[in-house]
Amino acid sequence: MTTQDFYQQFNQKRPFIQRLAHKLVNDFDASRFLYHETVHQAIKHKDHLQQDTFEEWLKMTMQNVYLKLTQGKS
Repeated sequence: MTTQDFYQQFNQKRPFIQRLAHKLVNDFDASRFLYHETVHQAIKHKDHLQQDTFEEWLKMTMQNVYLKLTQGKS
């Protein structure tokens, strides 16, 4: 995915990942952390992402960040 395609896709999916973060944790600060960490991972791996799997990748990445976050609290 080109950088331009990445940011275009990301801007389209931004509301989706913001809603997902809020759905996973009903706390503003925690949902913002999930969102930012997911964005960080997406930018870090943007050269390996594909348009047809981008949304699913974002979802799985956010769920993995959430699991790490909740396992760290136990």
